[in-house]
Amino acid sequence: MNNLTEQELETTSNQYWVTMYNDLEALKQNKLFQKVILQGYLKDRAVDLTSMLAQDHVVNSGQRSAVMEDLIAISSLEDFFIMVDNLGNIPTEDEE
Repeated sequence: MNNLTEQELETTSNQYWVTMYNDLEALKQNKLFQKVILQGYLKDRAVDLTSMLAQDHVVNSGQRSAVMEDLIAISSLEDFFIMVDNLGNIPTEDEE
């Protein structure tokens, strides 16, 4: 049976998010990640999809829900990045 204390569980969970935060920060420095994900998907694709919502052929063909699902996916990824930042960016003693 696993006898981890609450503090050990919390430390393990915190370390997971710190690692995720550090890895995400490293990705954000990568020019290809910036181009494909941060600019291409989270910004450009979101703007393109938003403009599609008002196009007659999208409305008339009943495709608005599909476009909304794509926008929700973009929002979910961005929300995940924010969660990683919030849970993993633990201030050091110097920053407190």
